[in-house]
Amino acid sequence: MIIYVDILLFINTVINYAVLAITEKLMKKDCRLYRILLGALAGAVFSLTIMITAASRIFPLLIRVISSLCMTIAAFGWKSSREFIKLCVCNVLISAVFSGFFFLFYQLFKPPHMMIVNDVVYFQVNPMWLTALTSVIYIILVLLYKLFSERIKSTVVSLQFTIRECTYSCIGKIDTGCSLREPFSSAPVIITDSVVFDVDKRKPFRIIPYTVLGGSSFLYAVKADSVIIDKHPVDKTVYIASTDLGHPQYQAIINSDITR
Repeated sequence: MIIYVDILLFINTVINYAVLAITEKLMKKDCRLYRILLGALAGAVFSLTIMITAASRIFPLLIRVISSLCMTIAAFGWKSSREFIKLCVCNVLISAVFSGFFFLFYQLFKPPHMMIVNDVVYFQVNPMWLTALTSVIYIILVLLYKLFSERIKSTVVSLQFTIRECTYSCIGKIDTGCSLREPFSSAPVIITDSVVFDVDKRKPFRIIPYTVLGGSSFLYAVKADSVIIDKHPVDKTVYIASTDLGHPQYQAIINSDITR
């Protein structure tokens, strides 16, 4: 097959742009368009290694790593070593996903004018068709990202509750595995970290029994005057229990029945 350098560079610039654009979304960066294009072009230069015959798989891997380093520094710059490593790892993983898509396409349809050498993709086809295929892959990955990110985001919410004219705020996690209820009223229970709120044993409280794999125990809880989850008032009776959660990302476990 005759390889045209202009088509080779164009193909890989388009693919690299999609990879960097997804990396930007995943890492929640805000980059200028010219920086993303610059990174895509920097990575496309390494596609010229398709001309090199490599006897070992180490060579393509080494080229992939160097290419990712150059793409990342060109597109996102340098702020800290930790952030740069995260961006590089994300870039490599997204590149691997794209390579997997193209390899699957190659295996399924065996197009006569397609080559994958040293992990570099080359199509001897109309550039518009290639752009369309890359766009489809990009859209699929973005939709998957939004689907899973929204699912994760929906489980972590802002929680605000009022007890005896005192208002408390924290980050809570909606847990489908939490089914704690106050035994007499069957009202759902929210478990908060004692750092946020600690039940005053000198005032009226309820005992909430529970059972786990390690055995049985109980929590102290009081009835909340009001509960607001993600700025939406809860129109149910809710009890607030306290214990030492010690979780760095949230300070409360919310019975999922409260949000239904």
